[in-house]
Amino acid sequence: VTVSVLYWRMSRVVAIALCVLAGSAVATVGFDNCSKTLINGYVPQMPANSVKICRDGEIAIAYDKDMVNPAYSAYYVTPDNMKTHISGRDGFYEDPDLKDLGIKQAAVDSDAFNTSWNRGHCCPNNIMSFSPDSKKATFTMANVAPQAAYFNQHPWQYLENDVISWITDHVALHMVTGVAYKSRTNARRTYDGIAVPDYYFKVLCDVTNGESVGFLGDNNGDGEGTAEMRTVEDVEKVYGGYLVPFSTCNPHRVNTSHWWPEDKLAKMPHLRININRRV
Repeated sequence: VTVSVLYWRMSRVVAIALCVLAGSAVATVGFDNCSKTLINGYVPQMPANSVKICRDGEIAIAYDKDMVNPAYSAYYVTPDNMKTHISGRDGFYEDPDLKDLGIKQAAVDSDAFNTSWNRGHCCPNNIMSFSPDSKKATFTMANVAPQAAYFNQHPWQYLENDVISWITDHVALHMVTGVAYKSRTNARRTYDGIAVPDYYFKVLCDVTNGESVGFLGDNNGDGEGTAEMRTVEDVEKVYGGYLVPFSTCNPHRVNTSHWWPEDKLAKMPHLRININRRV
């Protein structure tokens, strides 16, 4: 069945028109130095009460002040980047821009991260370990949200490793990873007021070939957690805002074979395919 591009444009507009997010921030330190992370200058939508943080020129972070979490982190990685890997982990640190602006952020030593929840990177450490600065950038607390331990260390980490392998073998990707809530007004909170996301999401855009794919993870604290392959449009509906430009990334469909062949997908038990429109 052929579905016109016009239909998909209209359905996308209608869906996102109902969202709770706005396209601009109230306070900002800007994304000017993070232009390489954005697709032709396109800035993904963010909650109205957000701050734009560019961390070391590598990660464009939309920091959601109301939820005391990143809304998303946008980043760009090439196959050449994957030729270098700095092992080990850096220490988490208080984000200096948020501190200068007097904006609350999760404490590095918060007990909230020592019980049920990990410090979940939006932009992963592993994929950015091609230079000391890019690696360090991922450890700002502006890039961290509560993430269920099993979900973080199993399905989501496996997916992150899959993405690294894909870039290594193919082309550069623009990526946006963030969090979403079933209800912003009634979100779960840690004892110190940090919102606990219901979902983590990741969207990939291969600008060279005009392909995109989304992933949605259930941030379930009961020891399970899942990761699903979705269209980017499906992810946008859960998040509540546009994440990629339509004409460049074609977020309404997924060409699964572009990302992984069927035999490879069959060997990825950490990932479920939940796609209405495949090509």
